[in-house]
Amino acid sequence: MPMQPWWLDAVCADGEWDVCLATDGGGKILGAMPFYKTRRFGLSVIQQPPLTSYAGPWLNYPQNLKPHKRLDFEKKVLDDLIRQLPRAAFFQQNFHPDVQNWLPFHWAGFRQTTRYTYLINDLSDLEKIKAGFKNTLRTDLKKAAQAIEIFQENDAAELLFRLHEMSFFRKNRRPPYSFETFQCLCSALAERRQSAVFIARDKNKSVAHLEGVPHLGAPHAGLCLAFDERRAAVLLTGANPTFKSSCAAWALFWKAMEFCSERGLSLDFEGSMEHEIERGFRAFGAQLAPYHQVWKAGNRPLKWLFRIVKGR
Repeated sequence: MPMQPWWLDAVCADGEWDVCLATDGGGKILGAMPFYKTRRFGLSVIQQPPLTSYAGPWLNYPQNLKPHKRLDFEKKVLDDLIRQLPRAAFFQQNFHPDVQNWLPFHWAGFRQTTRYTYLINDLSDLEKIKAGFKNTLRTDLKKAAQAIEIFQENDAAELLFRLHEMSFFRKNRRPPYSFETFQCLCSALAERRQSAVFIARDKNKSVAHLEGVPHLGAPHAGLCLAFDERRAAVLLTGANPTFKSSCAAWALFWKAMEFCSERGLSLDFEGSMEHEIERGFRAFGAQLAPYHQVWKAGNRPLKWLFRIVKGR
């Protein structure tokens, strides 16, 4: 989905995006590499678009390629795409886990860092998956079932973002994107019926005044799912730290898994490299999946500056 023009139109409002295209002699597209160009510290930068976990190249493989021919094809197409990239002080993209070959980028002077997400490719047998849950997760889900109810509220983008901000504020940080950007992406997804927003609410309706909604319980946590015909990914989550003990966040991930199972979708938990969150994803029995973060700085001083900024 993030490769789609409508997605990039929605999230790149404060910069500009373009695409490199590799074609054969007849004009057939062999590969594409969208990129988001903006400015940081007064310098031209190519980086991940807001609210977009993966970018990088997409290749249109011919059918029935032998292994060595596949590598030949990848080198030819990736070399073509790399040559077309505009000059920039910094470049950084997270390649989709499906993209395994970054060697042509290495030969062109790019660097690489391995990062990880968690995936469940087959959600057809939820009972089998649930049997593989860590015992502490089972306890957390039972606790959540006593405290909250989960509602699908696709018009609750503002509420979800408020919960998302709370999660950042707890760490004395702010989200690196605006509500307007999130709202724009939500609208684009909703127009295509490719999103679902779930809100976990308190079963005790008497505390609903915290949100000003008399007929629903107070929101504990929220989750937004983006999906197409084959895959789903967790786009954004958030939780009110006041209700941390309810374990609502983990119940929302289980709800997302049920949603995907009903539609025959795989699920990308999209992260996380943070120990606390990774431990929770691991408890679901999800598969650890590496992906390449590929980057390049224009010169040595910029390389060290980039390392500092990347480490924040």
